[in-house]
Amino acid sequence: MRYLLSNLMLNLGEEALDLAQPLAHALGGAARDYRAVVLERRSLDARHKGAIRFLVALSFDSDRPLEPGAFPGGLKLDLAPTAAPYAVAPPPRRPRVVVVGSGPAGTFCALRLLDYGIEPVVLERGPAMGERVKAVAGLWTDAILDPEANAQFGEGGAGTFSDGKLTTRIGHPATRYVLEAFVRFGANPRILYLAKPHVGTDVIRRCAVLIRKEAEARGAQYRFRARLADIRFDAEGRVQAAVLESGEELLCEALVLAPGHSARDTFEMLHRHGVAMRQKAFAMGVRVEHPQDLIDRAQYGPSSGHPSLPAADYKLVCNFGVNRAAYSFCMCPGGEVIQCSSEAGGVVVNGMSNEKRDSGFANSGLVAKVNTADFGSDHPLAGMRFQRTWEQAAFRAAGETYGAPAMAVQDFLKGRATGRLPRTSFRPFAVAADLRTCLPEFVREQLAGALPVFDRKIHGFTSRDAVLLAIESRTSSPLQLLRNEDGQSASHPGLYPCGEGAGFAGGITSAAVDGIRVAEWIAQSAGAPPFAPFEKQVRAGDLANEY
Repeated sequence: MRYLLSNLMLNLGEEALDLAQPLAHALGGAARDYRAVVLERRSLDARHKGAIRFLVALSFDSDRPLEPGAFPGGLKLDLAPTAAPYAVAPPPRRPRVVVVGSGPAGTFCALRLLDYGIEPVVLERGPAMGERVKAVAGLWTDAILDPEANAQFGEGGAGTFSDGKLTTRIGHPATRYVLEAFVRFGANPRILYLAKPHVGTDVIRRCAVLIRKEAEARGAQYRFRARLADIRFDAEGRVQAAVLESGEELLCEALVLAPGHSARDTFEMLHRHGVAMRQKAFAMGVRVEHPQDLIDRAQYGPSSGHPSLPAADYKLVCNFGVNRAAYSFCMCPGGEVIQCSSEAGGVVVNGMSNEKRDSGFANSGLVAKVNTADFGSDHPLAGMRFQRTWEQAAFRAAGETYGAPAMAVQDFLKGRATGRLPRTSFRPFAVAADLRTCLPEFVREQLAGALPVFDRKIHGFTSRDAVLLAIESRTSSPLQLLRNEDGQSASHPGLYPCGEGAGFAGGITSAAVDGIRVAEWIAQSAGAPPFAPFEKQVRAGDLANEY
């Protein structure tokens, strides 16, 4: 019989030993009574700094007469669930599908369509990975921006240059499909059991290329440097074709829109066509950076430096009444702050880390909620324009360069710009500036109010070593493209809004899952029966601050 034991505590170091031993200690018998032990989940319990432990779930085979139920110490024993197969039969029809965007949403939509035997054309406005990496290096080294090849646009989407977090709160069964796909294409298998799975930018780049090559081998067509310039609709508003900049038309019955949250020209084109959309709140602020060992000591106490412990992270929030809050966002242990601009004359920063998280720096977004009432207009694209205004202000604060305006945390709190900058990982260069000139007043006030609170939670958060870099403005899409229960646009049949840019995801995994859901809807429109394991709906509230 196969079982699953949950809530088992392991001391640091025990996770690397024979896991049958703690099973025998918890359930009785000898270690040899527990076979084929598999680590199913592992999280870190760091509530008590002097006694940090791992909390694990283990599946195993045993012939011992074990009764499922509760055990002393909070342990819970169940029969192990069986894995659901993902195989599906082709639908009666094979519709022509164009997928716009090769980020997680577009990529996993394409993979799932291929499972159904539907061979999509995938359009990516940026270049393939090799060319994209060179263009990003040019921005980070020489401050030269290519608006179509950067940390936002190109093969793999914006998540390619990120921390590679795969954490999600949506609880959707397709999450496992996503994680297993990453492992199949080269990610470390530990992402299948870690409570906070992470692959890193170095791994996700390799995975993106291998996924594309397999998709092409299965019949998908990828076209790079192929920006969607327009869409042709019939008189009833139904999609007829995707139109490229060259004027070439790609006929299609289904057009999946997964362009990412920075495809502003695409959103402007959709608005001209009257595609149903609405404003959406997002967050804006800065990146805060510290030495990683400062965060490790604050979070791990005397256990800091233990070889079993990863670079420490944190998640902080400070509420200021109704609809006002400042919080950490997309925290990157052992990472670096990166230049993420995609428009000429604007500066955008974000965080990134490699799989090993060994840069010696820790950074996080430090952002405040921007409500739709803050946009200053009820126009559907007002949030996008609000972002652009402050990105341009950051460009001016950086001396009209693609450096990042930066300020010591202590100077920010004292309201004075001394020009002193703590050490930072940012490339191409940081520019000493007064960040009050490139942040909305209500954002500045919330960040200034939150920083002392965060310092009480993490000692040293506002120390001399802490630096702020601006501007973190692309936390999520500032709009949502409306869709019906069948996944199609509320205004234009055959158009399938998808992923983070369309307002239906909040991170790599939730975007990938949304791509899978859209593929399921397209397959069903072609006559396939619903795939029951993936029918769970995702609540909008589950998508907030996935990072």
